[in-house]
Amino acid sequence: MRNGLAALVVDAWQDMDRVLARLSPQDLVRQVDGSSAAWTLAHVTQQVDSWINMRFQQLAPHPLIRQDQFRMGGTGAADDCPAIERAVRDVRALALPYLTSLEEVADPVIPYDGSLMWIRDKGLGLRFALARISTHHYLHIGEIAAKRNQLGVTGDLTADLAAGAGLIAEQ
Repeated sequence: MRNGLAALVVDAWQDMDRVLARLSPQDLVRQVDGSSAAWTLAHVTQQVDSWINMRFQQLAPHPLIRQDQFRMGGTGAADDCPAIERAVRDVRALALPYLTSLEEVADPVIPYDGSLMWIRDKGLGLRFALARISTHHYLHIGEIAAKRNQLGVTGDLTADLAAGAGLIAEQ
C-alpha cells in the first residue's frame, strides 16, 4: 500500500477482527457497560462508510451500517451479528480499492456536512479522515479488549493480535 495512513486503517480493521475473534456469538451481542462488541464494530464501520465511501468516493451509504442506531449516542444494542459482519465486509470491500490506490501525498479536502460541527468550516481532509478512522478503531479495540476480560474470555490478546486470527477477514 502506497499511503501509510491508508495502510494503518487496514491494519486497524485486522486488529479489530482479531480482538473480536474469541468472542462467542452470544458475547458479540451482549451489552457490557453500555454497548455490545457487534454494535461497536458497526459503529466504527459507519465512519468508514460515511467518510471514505460516501464522501470521498461518492458512493451510496450501506443500508444497515448507515442506521442511526450505530451512530455516536446510539443504544449500543445490536441483535443481528451475522448481518453486521456481512455489512462490514461490504463496506470494507468498497473502501479497500480506494485506500490501496492512494498516493502518500494525496490530501484532498472535501466539503463536510456531517455531525462534527468543527469540521464543517474547514472541510474534511483525507489525511485527517484516515488518521481519525484508525484512531477511532484502536480506541474501540481497547474497549473491546477490556470487555473481553469482563466477560471472562480467555486467551492472550497480544498473541491473538500477533497471530492474525480474525472474525471478518477470514470468512
